[in-house]
Amino acid sequence: MSRPLQLACFLLGAAVFGYLVAQIGVGQLVSDAGRTGFMFVPIVLLYALVYACSALAWQLTMGDSGRPPYWRTYAVLVSAGALNFLTPLINAGGEPFRAAAVAPWLGKRRAAGSVILHRMLHSFTYVLVWLTAVVLAFALLPRATPVVVQVVLGIVGAVLLLIIALLLSAHRSGLLERILNWMSKIPLIRRLSARLESKRALLIELDQQITDFYHHQPKRFVQAILLEYLSRCIFMLEIVLIVASLGFRLDYLLAFTIGGLEAIAGNVLFMVPFEIGAREGSFYALFNLFGLDPLLGLYTSIVSRVRDFAWIAAGLLLVLIVGPSPASASEPAT
Repeated sequence: MSRPLQLACFLLGAAVFGYLVAQIGVGQLVSDAGRTGFMFVPIVLLYALVYACSALAWQLTMGDSGRPPYWRTYAVLVSAGALNFLTPLINAGGEPFRAAAVAPWLGKRRAAGSVILHRMLHSFTYVLVWLTAVVLAFALLPRATPVVVQVVLGIVGAVLLLIIALLLSAHRSGLLERILNWMSKIPLIRRLSARLESKRALLIELDQQITDFYHHQPKRFVQAILLEYLSRCIFMLEIVLIVASLGFRLDYLLAFTIGGLEAIAGNVLFMVPFEIGAREGSFYALFNLFGLDPLLGLYTSIVSRVRDFAWIAAGLLLVLIVGPSPASASEPAT
């Protein structure tokens, strides 16, 4: 990745980051962190373990030869996470950055394939986590819960099972060329499909990387899924720690359920930039639904935003570090 492109990513991300800090207010962020006290340190550090598991999963998709060192993979992932957060709506600004940052080791096509594959595994695991949260919700909801809530959860569970089936199909048979074929049949985007037609050979090659990983490396496929799932399990501890910082105790399975259902709501409301208001409302409603003080839910959402800002700041700093490869890493042929 060129130095000017690195600098542009950093400046753009820093500008959006500064805007968000200004909107929320430095004083508010400091106050929220202060109320959490010393517990804020493990809350922030917990996310380091989340990234550690995800980085290992990403390395599994790269193969054994010529891949970047683990800590560089980790740094690139943290940087991409910051850029993703600062890209409202599509939440994908970090993926091109990831591909460019590891291309000196893997080559452009292998790098793109590994990023797409890891993103698909990441999404697949998210859906598994959400389905787990829905199943747990049926067991943990208070008896007085309205029937309509249970019906909605049942519908959500059925939709998640369908998505899991579709994602497994994508891993078995490829996805990118099929998307191009679908696009050519939709009137509003046929022109875009025609422009992408010249890339069909590349899409077929990337599809091949995805299906090869599933069919020829099933052990790595399962390991990557388990690592991503573990990362989400670790992440759910954050809710337990935030509530504990206020002197209350929250069962881990209930925290997992609330965290998983909030993530579903956040993705349904993906059109809300930075989940502003959506995250707060979801946590407030979910804590209330499970018979907890809804103000605890509001506080949880605020502290999680402070954690977001801490890792965004770290990621933006790493953008300046993880661009050009060291001289010892020569770029393979594409």
